[in-house]
Amino acid sequence: MDKKHGEKILTELYEACGWKEKYHNQVPPDQNGVIYKWTSDEADYAAPFFSRAGQSILTEETCVAKRSLYLGRDKDKSLCLYIYEREKDSYRKGIPEMAREFASMMKVDNLIKKSSE
Repeated sequence: MDKKHGEKILTELYEACGWKEKYHNQVPPDQNGVIYKWTSDEADYAAPFFSRAGQSILTEETCVAKRSLYLGRDKDKSLCLYIYEREKDSYRKGIPEMAREFASMMKVDNLIKKSSE
């Protein structure tokens, strides 16, 4: 694919995406959270992720994570479209309580008590 054509596709995908957290002319703060990265040569591969069906699967937010869209040039000066994901702060906060409840459910005595009440 022609580089300019690929850059045009990436830019159009970025602009058409309805996500709230989008960063133009920027790259993600680190590579650890990058779950997808498309260069202008790979623009055709990015398009299905931004189709109606793709956007119902790859959402901006899940119960565990929040995602951001970046359109910027990498260290080789190639225009890239990135999806960056970070875990929500609230996700891990609930884990200790869930673990306590699960441990309580696993105690047979507690199950017998609850069923006899």
